[in-house]
Amino acid sequence: MQPLVLLSNKLPLFIEINGYFNKQGWFIRNITDPKDIEKLVDKEGIAGLLWDFSTTDINQTLKILKSLRSKISGPIIILAPAKEKKRRSLFYNINIDSFITKPFEYPELVAKVKQLFWVYDKFSISKESPHVSNQARKKETVKYNDIVIDFKHYRVTHNGYDLGLTPKEFSLFWYLVQHRGKVMSRDQLLEGVWGYDAAGSSRTVDIHISHLRDKLDEKSKSKNCIKTVRGFGYVLDNKYPLVSEK
Repeated sequence: MQPLVLLSNKLPLFIEINGYFNKQGWFIRNITDPKDIEKLVDKEGIAGLLWDFSTTDINQTLKILKSLRSKISGPIIILAPAKEKKRRSLFYNINIDSFITKPFEYPELVAKVKQLFWVYDKFSISKESPHVSNQARKKETVKYNDIVIDFKHYRVTHNGYDLGLTPKEFSLFWYLVQHRGKVMSRDQLLEGVWGYDAAGSSRTVDIHISHLRDKLDEKSKSKNCIKTVRGFGYVLDNKYPLVSEK
């Protein structure tokens, strides 16, 4: 499970940020030493990074972030004093996602992080997702009821009609198919599909399930195939076998 990390040696800043993110079901891991972030990224990986520019000097910041950028597949946001605004182009040149100057509104920061995760989610490349097994990739298609999961083009179709699943919806549906008949908690879905739970919440799962249901119900006969188990999570009906096609 990959955490969302804040680099800052200012406890009041961490308390404020963590408090606002907690209300969204997100939990922030506070780190005060940039070297510890490098170790964490190499060992476990992180979902995203909030970097308090007042904690480090410009040379150290740019050097470390340039190295981290290729290792972090989520958003990196700089929190900087207003006087540093003129330096923001230096950060965009190393592909940092956002440069926010103080003072800022904490709800706006939360909204910005959510928006960036939405962008990463929407435009992530499904074929690189760890949630699609190598065994599945060797099959061109897998069929569930009247739905075809196409691993060659990474889409889900019904009678040749593309249901228009986003990359995350594709991963979520395939994960449910792999565990069909088994009740999956929201936490299990977060960990299994998103790969982390620190930057997500049960609401994240519920929204994606709702969108997935709508798309499956629109064209397919597999209406209501994803059942809600009240107080726990979701289960994909185990009525139909998993059939491999060539």
